[in-house]
Amino acid sequence: MKRKITEEEKKLIISHYKKLISACDFATKQEKVLIRRAYDHALSKYADRTIETGEFQMAHTASIATIVASEIGLKSPSVIATLLQDLAPDKEKELAEIRKEFGDTVANLVESLHKVSNLQTEKIENKSENFIKYLLSIADDVKVVLIKLADRLHYMRMLDALPETKRKKIASETKNLYTPLAHRLGLYKIKTELEELSMKYGNPDAYFEILRKLEASKVEQGKYMKAFIEPITAELDLLKFDYEIKWRTKAVSSIYQKMLKQQVPFEEVFDIFAVRIIINCGGEDEKINCWHVYSIVTNLYKPNLERMRDWITSPRENGYESLHATVLGAQDKWVEVQIRTRRMDENAEKGIAAHWRYKESKKNIESDSWLNLIREMMEKESYGEDGHEEDSKIETNIDKIYVFTPQGDLIRLSANATVLDFAFAVHSNIGAHCTGARVNGQIVPLKYVLKNGDQVLVLTSKNQKPNLDWLNWVNTPRAKAKVKRALKEIEYKKAEEGREILKRKIGQLKLTYTDELVQKLFAYFKCNSALDFYQAIADEKVTSIQIRDALITPVKEEVKAVPPRILPPTKALPAESSHIKKQNLIIINDDSEIEHYKLARCCNPVFGDPIFGFVTVGEGLKIHRDDCPNARQLINRFGYRVVKARWVEAEPGQVTMFTADVLIQGTDQLGIVNEISRIISNEMQITIRSISIESKPNSRFEGKVKVAVQNAKHLDFLITKLRKLDGVVKANWMHTNE
Repeated sequence: MKRKITEEEKKLIISHYKKLISACDFATKQEKVLIRRAYDHALSKYADRTIETGEFQMAHTASIATIVASEIGLKSPSVIATLLQDLAPDKEKELAEIRKEFGDTVANLVESLHKVSNLQTEKIENKSENFIKYLLSIADDVKVVLIKLADRLHYMRMLDALPETKRKKIASETKNLYTPLAHRLGLYKIKTELEELSMKYGNPDAYFEILRKLEASKVEQGKYMKAFIEPITAELDLLKFDYEIKWRTKAVSSIYQKMLKQQVPFEEVFDIFAVRIIINCGGEDEKINCWHVYSIVTNLYKPNLERMRDWITSPRENGYESLHATVLGAQDKWVEVQIRTRRMDENAEKGIAAHWRYKESKKNIESDSWLNLIREMMEKESYGEDGHEEDSKIETNIDKIYVFTPQGDLIRLSANATVLDFAFAVHSNIGAHCTGARVNGQIVPLKYVLKNGDQVLVLTSKNQKPNLDWLNWVNTPRAKAKVKRALKEIEYKKAEEGREILKRKIGQLKLTYTDELVQKLFAYFKCNSALDFYQAIADEKVTSIQIRDALITPVKEEVKAVPPRILPPTKALPAESSHIKKQNLIIINDDSEIEHYKLARCCNPVFGDPIFGFVTVGEGLKIHRDDCPNARQLINRFGYRVVKARWVEAEPGQVTMFTADVLIQGTDQLGIVNEISRIISNEMQITIRSISIESKPNSRFEGKVKVAVQNAKHLDFLITKLRKLDGVVKANWMHTNE
C-alpha cells in the first residue's frame, strides 16, 4: 500500500515539474500535454519511492528529464520516455499501456532503456571501449545512450548523500565507463563535469588541494588573463576584426592529469589557462584571417613551436579545423590560444568533429561514421508532418556481439560466434576441454550460436579432446587457429607414441634405430612422411608384425650393395601368362611343392617378394604379396583359406620372367624417353612390354613402363639405375595393375 504524499513533497514535485516544462521551451502545446500526461503517469506509479541517495524517485526522474531537454538537447519523445523509464514489475502490461497512450516510438525507447538499466558494470570498469560498443549494440536508438548519460550525470550530482566507500566505487565506474562515453559522443560539458565529479569523490585529497590553490589565486588569475588579453584586443580592434574572446582556467581533473603526465607539482604546470579567439568571417577569408590573428598573438608573445598545431591548412580526418598555439605570457606562464572562425567553432562544438576524436590516438578509433549523425539528430529530433518522430536509428557494430562470463566479464566476439568460440576466447585450455555450456541457465551444445548479451558458463571435461568436426563449429579466426593447433598437438603426441613403439620393435629385432631405416620403412609402407608413419603405427594401421616382416625381408636385402646376377635375355621364357613356366616354383606350408597357381593381379608378386597363398573358389590357388592391399581383408575374413608360401630358387640355366609396372616422374626435357629406353633395353637388357609418357604442368612428366624382370632384386636394381638418371625425380615399383 502506497504511503500518503506530504504537502512538502507535493511542493517539491510541482517544483520539479515547472523546471522540466521550462526546459522544454521547444515543445508545442500538444507535446506539453503529452509531457504532463507522462509526468502524471509516472507519479501514479512511483511517487512514493526513494532511491539510495534518499531522493524521491519522481524528483530523480524529473531531474534526468530536465537534463535530457536542456543540457543534451533531446526533444519531447525522449523527455516522455525518460519520465516513464522505471517500469512496474508487470513489464509487458506496462509497455502495452505506454504504447497505447504515447505511441510506438516512446514505448520502444522505454523498452530499450529498461534493457540498458539491467546492464552489470562491476566487472568491466577498465574496458570502456567494450562497454561503449556493447551499450550501443543493445541500444537500438542512440537517444537511449544519451538518456543513460543524463541519468548518470544527475546521480553523480547527488553522490554526497552516499557513504564514502560507495562514492568511490561509483566514481571509479563513472571515470572508466561514462566519462569516455560522453567524450566519444562529443558531449564536452557533460564529459568535463563527470570527470570533475569522478575525481572529487574518487580522489578527494588531490581534488580539493588543486581546487584550493585555484581558488586562492582566482583574483590573481582574472587580473593575469585581463592583462594577457588586452594587447591582443587592442591589435584586433585596430585592424577592425569582428571577433569574440573567451578564456577559462582548465578543469581540476585536466590539471591533475597534466601533473601526472609531466610529473610536476601544480606550480609547474605550464598551461592551466586557455584562450579562444573566434573570428566572425567566412568564405575565402577564413584561413587568411586565422593566420593573421596567429601572427598578431605570436608577435606579442613568444610561441612554443613544438606545441603549435595547424589544423586549418590540413584539417583533422574528422573535419576539425583550428589553429592552436601555446605562448609564453608574463611571469613566464604558458597560455594555450585557440584561433578559429565562427563556422569552425560551431562545427567543433556540435560534435561533428567530436572533441574526443582529435585527442584520442588513432589506434583506439574504429569506424565511427554514425557519429556524424548524432549531433544533427539532437538538433533536428522532432515530429514530422505526419505526426511521427523522424528516424534516428543507428547501425552500430552489427558484425560483433558482446557476451558475459558468470563473473560479469565482457567478451567481444564476431557475430555468429558459437559456444566453442567463446570457450577458446576465455582460455585455450578451456576451449580444448569444452563439452558444452550453460547459456542464460540453459544447457546448450558446442555449436550453439550465441546472441548479444548472453551469459555463458562453459562446461568442461578432462577427457574431452578436439576433433576435426570442431573446425565446422567455430566461426572466429582465433578459435579456428586454436583448434588447428590443438589437433596438431594431438597428432604430434600420437606420432610420438608410434615412434616409441617402433623403437621398441627395432630393439627387439636387434637392429639400430636410424633415420635412414625409418625413411626406408615409411617408403615401404607408402607413407608421405615419418609423421604419418608414426601415426599409422599408433593407430595400428601398421602393425608390429608388418614392421617385423618389412625389416627382416626387404630392408636387410637392400643393404647389400652387390647387384644381382642377371641372366642373358635369350634364355628368358615369355611372360604372356600369369602362369609360371616352371614347375615347383612355390612351396606351400614349408614342405609341399605346388605347380598349379596364379599370381594375383592386385599386387603382382615378383620372385623374392614375401608372399602367401589364398585358395579361391573358382580359380584355385592365388599368390599374393604380404603387403597386398587386399591382404588384411583376406586374412581377417577368410583366414582358414590362407596358406603359407615361399619361392623356390630356379634351377641353373632356367629363368622365369615376371611382369612389373614402374612409375617414373621427372622434368620434361628433350630426349628423356630415349634415355629411359636406353637404360632399360640396352644397359639392363630388360624387355619393355609397354611404355607411356604424359606431360604435366610446370614442365613435368609422368610415365609408366611395363617390363619383364626375373625377380625383386632385378627390379630394384633397375629402379636404382632409373633414379640416377638426369631428369628423373622419382621411380617406384607399382604393385597394382591399372
